[in-house]
Amino acid sequence: MGRALRGEPTDRPPLAYLFLGGARHVLERTGQRLSTAYADPRSIAHTQITAAELFGHDTAMVPWGCLTVEAEAFGCRLEVFDDYYPRVVERPLAEERNLRHLSRVDPCRSGRMPLMVEALTRLRDRAGEDLYVIAMIVSPFLVAAELRGMTALLIDFLIAPSFVEDLFERITEGTADYLKTILRTGACDAILFENAGACRELMGPHHLERYVMSNHRRLLETARSVAPQVQLIEHNCSNTPYFEHILALDVDAVSFSYGDVRSIRDQYGLDCHATHTRTNACRERFCLRPSPLRSVGWIGNVDHSRILLEADSQAVFREARACIDSARGAPFVLSTGCEIPFTAPQENILALSRAARAGSADSA
Repeated sequence: MGRALRGEPTDRPPLAYLFLGGARHVLERTGQRLSTAYADPRSIAHTQITAAELFGHDTAMVPWGCLTVEAEAFGCRLEVFDDYYPRVVERPLAEERNLRHLSRVDPCRSGRMPLMVEALTRLRDRAGEDLYVIAMIVSPFLVAAELRGMTALLIDFLIAPSFVEDLFERITEGTADYLKTILRTGACDAILFENAGACRELMGPHHLERYVMSNHRRLLETARSVAPQVQLIEHNCSNTPYFEHILALDVDAVSFSYGDVRSIRDQYGLDCHATHTRTNACRERFCLRPSPLRSVGWIGNVDHSRILLEADSQAVFREARACIDSARGAPFVLSTGCEIPFTAPQENILALSRAARAGSADSA
């Protein structure tokens, strides 16, 4: 995968596995519930190895799709489920803008942070060089939204900007310490930054830059300084990501789900609809093409919900092959736009592997 994202020749497109897609099948194979699989670093590593064996992916990720590891470390209380990721049930800043309510983050002690660090090293030991190992970091904005509540945080953007700046400073500092601890293990090939909050439906460009991107860039700079050989991936599965702002980041690859194809056509001269006239692919999503702004790798872009969950395996295969075809000339890794639903049919997930290993799109 690393070679593909650098634009170097590969014998086929790599296939990336986001989070714990199709978890029902993986957990059935391992004989576990999600709550127990997530409670032990050996189980976390084993579950990702099992997913690669089941579905033929070239990557593995820690943590999976849980976006609350950082939030818990700062003081959120969670409810744990057998069949889905933990969710926040108590927020330290829900009632008051007082940063003294936040916990001090120590990556070796706080919440599940040490669990994830150990799971990464175990995953690397189990996978060797057979899998491309990715560690996930949640952006400061999404952590802040868990600590304060999304609605309250967005109101704070307008009426309490100094508090928001102090909050983001505190979160970015603690998250950077966690990121450094992960990178110093030497266990991961890439860091995936979950940054779905950088989208037009939540904020305008001014607040995006003031609160979100400025702190996000600090994390990217931290990663570059600690482990320059580790590739950086920006993931945004929102409906309206700030496409141009994300492409301006110092990252090696971008992973998108959706987007406005009209803006792509108007600004970059790319006609996504014309590209996929023979298939059901792309529609209102980003077309994977070389960026005229700069060279960057693309990860995606198969519809992870409607197609993977509701269509048949041939439709999945056609969509995946159309994405491969449209990305020719760009550094590219085949994947879904975001996590495959837990209950997606196994034959649909396997169709992704078939597509990655097939011949040319014309012969598919």
